[in-house]
Amino acid sequence: MNPFIQGDDPPIRPDLRVGFLVYDLKPFIADYLARIALRLPCRLRAYPILHGPVADNLPYSWKPSRLHGHFFSVRKQGATPEGFLFSVNWRAAWSCAWENDVILLSGIQGGSALLTTLFATLLGRAVIGIHQTLPVEWEQRRRWWIRWLKKWLLHRCRLHIVQSPISRKNLQQVYDIAEASMIDAPFEAGATAFQRHLSRHIASRESLRHTLGWPDDLPVFLFVGTLLRFKGVLTLIDATAQLQRNGHRLQVICIGERAGQADEPSREAYQQLAAEQGVGSMILFPGPCTLNELAARYQAADACLLPTQKDCFPKVLVEAALAGLPLVTTSACGAAEALIVEGESGFVIPPDDATALAAAMQRLLDPALCRQMGEQARRIALRFCDPERETQGFLQAIHRASLP
Repeated sequence: MNPFIQGDDPPIRPDLRVGFLVYDLKPFIADYLARIALRLPCRLRAYPILHGPVADNLPYSWKPSRLHGHFFSVRKQGATPEGFLFSVNWRAAWSCAWENDVILLSGIQGGSALLTTLFATLLGRAVIGIHQTLPVEWEQRRRWWIRWLKKWLLHRCRLHIVQSPISRKNLQQVYDIAEASMIDAPFEAGATAFQRHLSRHIASRESLRHTLGWPDDLPVFLFVGTLLRFKGVLTLIDATAQLQRNGHRLQVICIGERAGQADEPSREAYQQLAAEQGVGSMILFPGPCTLNELAARYQAADACLLPTQKDCFPKVLVEAALAGLPLVTTSACGAAEALIVEGESGFVIPPDDATALAAAMQRLLDPALCRQMGEQARRIALRFCDPERETQGFLQAIHRASLP
């Protein structure tokens, strides 16, 4: 008998075979699969599309991938920017469909997921989609063929796990998915694991800043993410320049590395653009860091900025909120409705609007307001990112999908 199964878990068959198609087995993905695996009376297997490091001592098996992803981005005026993984993992797609009775697509709707769904349909397997999505307006701006392929995939899923409030609206309004096929499992986003990193830093904010070499007399805004154009880094540079021209003093730290695409700017290129606008010392690009180092930087900062042009549910907003930072993101971010109460835990602005971003940043120059909004952001994140509710949602979906 599995000692981790709880009395309110659904009665899942012990002979059921459950497979998860995932991008990789980075810590937060490995962690949420482990929570589910420990509660299942049957076996769970992961099928990462991409090659990469895998955590030790996982309570489930996985099929290693040799595929190194190749990405490209597409931008067109008036349309949602797109990033594509154009490498398809045929081996993972076939193995996942052939070896399992229930297949879960972990936020994947690209070529490998389409192929897995096709194989699963031909083999009569049950497919469950897992969704954190863009807001409806921005999903509707995606190219018609992307929406057509996505609709084909979604309508071949037996059930849909809904992980954010906006995902339900998106599935209903854009893709005509029936309410009866949806099961709520709010996105935990690695919150439990990240809180362990935060708990390791007991030093004061002033001490952390001194260790990091950050100024102790200026507000510090943190951006965390891959330095893709659609993350809004250029908008952030423009907003910082506006504040500098208006006489405001502040520091912006952009944590992250260049994306894999050759046409995306490097950290050095962004630093040069900042220098050309006269804010080379106000906005810095120190590169990536470990999760433990990132936790210290969140705790040393005053606010988190993500002026994205497209994002489903970025974990950085959850991490920043758990560290007690107010959040600023855009209406093109699918996490905004779940995590931000306008003017209470942060601000939601239009994408590509440097003036609106500068106005939000100016309001957050007030330390008392930052602390007040950060505390509210943390309360909201802790309430939303509930690992038990997420796990229960997955177990219910697996149970329902396995029924005749």
